[in-house]
Amino acid sequence: MIKPAVQPLRVEYLAGYGLEVPDLDVANAFYSAFGLASETRGQSVCLHSLQSRSGPPNIVLLKGSAKRLHHLSFAIRDTDVLAFAEQLTAMGVPPKTPPFGAIREGLWFEDHWGTWINLVPVKTEPPLLELPAQVVRSRVDRHYWQELQRDIKPNRLGHMLMFTHDYDRVEAFFCDVLGLRIADRVPGKVAFLAGGTGIRDHHCFGLIPSTHRGFQHSSFHVESVDAIGFGAMQMRKAGYTEGFGLGRHALASNLFYYVRDPWGSWVEYYSDMDKISEAWEMRDWNGLPYIWPDWAPEFWSREMNGNFEPR
Repeated sequence: MIKPAVQPLRVEYLAGYGLEVPDLDVANAFYSAFGLASETRGQSVCLHSLQSRSGPPNIVLLKGSAKRLHHLSFAIRDTDVLAFAEQLTAMGVPPKTPPFGAIREGLWFEDHWGTWINLVPVKTEPPLLELPAQVVRSRVDRHYWQELQRDIKPNRLGHMLMFTHDYDRVEAFFCDVLGLRIADRVPGKVAFLAGGTGIRDHHCFGLIPSTHRGFQHSSFHVESVDAIGFGAMQMRKAGYTEGFGLGRHALASNLFYYVRDPWGSWVEYYSDMDKISEAWEMRDWNGLPYIWPDWAPEFWSREMNGNFEPR
């Protein structure tokens, strides 16, 4: 008798993250201009993309003395809660609820480096993938420019990159404990990690080596290059004029525009990312982080990759 294949224990995707910020109003204004919907819950501010409005918030803002990464949150299948609790215990990071645990449902644990991680059970389908170009309606006899959506509201949280020390051990921890898999790497610079099974975005999380933990950037999906362009305009009109792009990345191939937040980090609009399946094979690369616009060396330097969070 052939036994059914055991489904791997994996987080499905990045559900959200938390930030401590010195001024909640300043942070709320920035992310609201970016197109996220906000709601106040007690002493925190919750921010939602279009797809997360009926579920857990993409971002939770909390008051702190300085801007810093507060927690991470990954979605898990609701049928995997017990299995994950057992796996966390076996890995030496047993579930425990922090004093602030009420801000998100699900399991909480603290990793070996002091970062709190939430595993939120979900019943919904994984994030929708953008439609391939061939299903776009015909452009014959249309003023397409008049139909474009100019008020940009991101569809969903796509990914986040985190600075970390102890880089190799941290990469192994996220793969072994959470079931993330390495999609691609640039040795010594960045590791891109994918979640879930089946066809997914090239990555939902990533690691960058640094002297200490910190938030590098998060990225939200929008429909098209036009949405990225209108998003960039939307932020400039709101007074957030420091940005980088438009461009197309090398690894993951997505179009991008980065805008700098009030504390020096970045938030990205992205579209048109590579998708991977179970057949995908990880590779190490030694190339440019993007293929256009013209190469700017500061992308790997403090200008783009400055860890502005206190130790």
